[in-house]
Amino acid sequence: MTDEGDGAVGASLADRRELVRAVAVRRLQQRRMEGELTTAHVRLVASSLGVSVRTVWRWLARADQTGSAEPVPRARFEVTDEVVLVLADCLGNVKRAHEELARRARAAGERPLGLSTLHDAIRRDLTPGFMAGLREGIPAARGFDPAFKRPVVHRNEVWEADHQHVPVRVVMPDGSLSRVWVTWYEDRATSMVMGWAVTASSAHRDSVLAALRSAVLTGGDYGPAGGLPALVRIDGGADFVSKAVRDAFGALGVPLQRVFTPRHKGGVERLNRTAVSRFFADLPRYTKAPLLDHRRRAGQDDPPLTYEVFVSLLREWVERHNTVDVVARTGMTPLQAWQAATTPLREVSAPDLRAYMMSGDDRPRKITSHGVQFHGRFYMPEDGVGRVGTRVRVRFMPHHAHEIDLYTAAGNRYLGRAVLADEASEDERRAVLKSRSARDRELRRALKSSAAGRRDRFAASTQAGPPERLPRMTSAQAAKELKGAGQGPIPAPRQRATERYTPRLGPAPGWAVPDVPSLTKIPSKRSKP
Repeated sequence: MTDEGDGAVGASLADRRELVRAVAVRRLQQRRMEGELTTAHVRLVASSLGVSVRTVWRWLARADQTGSAEPVPRARFEVTDEVVLVLADCLGNVKRAHEELARRARAAGERPLGLSTLHDAIRRDLTPGFMAGLREGIPAARGFDPAFKRPVVHRNEVWEADHQHVPVRVVMPDGSLSRVWVTWYEDRATSMVMGWAVTASSAHRDSVLAALRSAVLTGGDYGPAGGLPALVRIDGGADFVSKAVRDAFGALGVPLQRVFTPRHKGGVERLNRTAVSRFFADLPRYTKAPLLDHRRRAGQDDPPLTYEVFVSLLREWVERHNTVDVVARTGMTPLQAWQAATTPLREVSAPDLRAYMMSGDDRPRKITSHGVQFHGRFYMPEDGVGRVGTRVRVRFMPHHAHEIDLYTAAGNRYLGRAVLADEASEDERRAVLKSRSARDRELRRALKSSAAGRRDRFAASTQAGPPERLPRMTSAQAAKELKGAGQGPIPAPRQRATERYTPRLGPAPGWAVPDVPSLTKIPSKRSKP
């Protein structure tokens, strides 16, 4: 018995012998033509290849007869076009293809091939990528192709953009549960998340423009990285190829490159997977949590996050990704790689971006002494001196409630920025969010207690009719239970004494009694006079 190691060594010797056999035979033929061939040369070749001397002489004689030093291939089954067509019809299922080939062979009066023979031929003649393409299509086959390494680029040379569906349910301000989408741009050279935007329900073109504006701007709430890119790679999503988005990028002089496979924008695709595995999977109401049975998932009854809390947590994760996490490709954090680069930036001022990067509802509003009211909040214009009573229109970035832009209602002239009036501090916001969470927990506890009590009070009924209150017992059962508790039988209810009837007497002498008018019969309309 040979162990696994001996089998591996034997296989390697056989492979080596097949590789160098033709070379050794050609060298022996050349020595024979030069008159230098001796038995010592043949014995040396036989010892090197692990065969007998007679076998080497037989190889040499066969090469002289056929005119080729290559070994004669053995007769074996090969994958033909017919076999490939049958495999395609069976969607790459080798078992089903074997059954079809055996049926055809028996119909033709031939001996069908074995299943192991077909498997060996497929492993030998077809690649794993080709078989994956038969099973799942061409995109699956491309997953087995080697990818060329992209050339090194500098910062802002190439950006990659994409939408990512967040597998988490959050509570919206109206109390409903909603899914969330994140739109972001990543710099390919430094892996820096340039800008992002969060959208409830589904992403749209405003999300693309809002994320682009936050990516291009620098300073303040937008971070140190920014500027215009030289190229942006996008996929074929309708939001990214819409006319509004193309016009916005065209106005900025930034070309869009549409790619048709995810690996051609692999940077942002890796960012999507990293966000899911390292951030979204840790949040409550993760929709891809492990299944407890065929319907329920782990943690599906956990209290969900509010929309505001989710956005704040995402902002913290993006900041940690840019400033703390080290990228293996560069050996630095994205922010360090960005600051280490010396490529000049093409910056754009905020007023130049407002025409394309913001949304508006075209509803005229007035500037009051408290500012401009928008979405139930007051915003104070930065240049609002002497403008009380002016009718304006509001343009804003979706889901960025800290500022809005004001335009005249008549001429659509830009009046400046307006910031949130009396904005709460971080401590106040944190206290409000904590109070909301405590309120939600108390409310959830009360609702669950009420539901549990309701289940105890009412039981499932197998008959039609209104639900009955439980538990119910007879009077005999109640008397027996009270007797066992030492309270004795239930006393009979006390009978009320019957009062003697007292007739009603007339008024006392001397009392004035009002006259009661007699009722006269009113003749009907049909009665004759």
